[in-house]
Amino acid sequence: MGTLKLKRTLICGSSEYSKSLLFESAVHWSELGHKVVFIQVNQMTALPIPIDGAKPPSVQALNRITFLTLSSWQDLVQYTSSIHETSPIVPHVILVSDLHNYYSNEDLNQSLLAHMLCACLCDVMEYCSRVNNSETFLVVTTKDTELETKKLSTIYFPLNTWTSVVKQEELELTKTLLNFQNTNIKIKFLLFNNKIRCDSIEKLYV
Repeated sequence: MGTLKLKRTLICGSSEYSKSLLFESAVHWSELGHKVVFIQVNQMTALPIPIDGAKPPSVQALNRITFLTLSSWQDLVQYTSSIHETSPIVPHVILVSDLHNYYSNEDLNQSLLAHMLCACLCDVMEYCSRVNNSETFLVVTTKDTELETKKLSTIYFPLNTWTSVVKQEELELTKTLLNFQNTNIKIKFLLFNNKIRCDSIEKLYV
């Protein structure tokens, strides 16, 4: 799971705002011509809180986004294990909204299930990277308990884990740093008129 062609990002914290960032990410990559898969437990009934200044997606971009409603962890595993059947048409980007919904309410060992799902997602994106012979992206949003911010982040998203905190009129994302990194990295998004203002969604994936 160490290829440089796979960029993995974990965003822990507020589900309401992380879904907005995830949707804008889908639009960003689809406008660049990438095939995007957006995975969620429940079907999206309304668009997330908009990013201020973001242009409406083009028809072509929307056609490159596939919204998948996978209601159980078994469905998610089935999807990741069957992507090879669609080769060579595989996604460049997979976005997973609220991954914790797949393991938090299960009678099984939640930690073990969470690790299994992350491993499945990383493995399938490694495969997509080889098929596409290009850079691929995996972005996962989830809650911010110790399981996500300490364990999953360290093993599967060691270079790019963000924790979000809502403070009055700001959404602040702080990047989890490795031991050899000593620069504190924060991104602040202004919240106003039920919108989010940020300079660029790309900051999250650098």
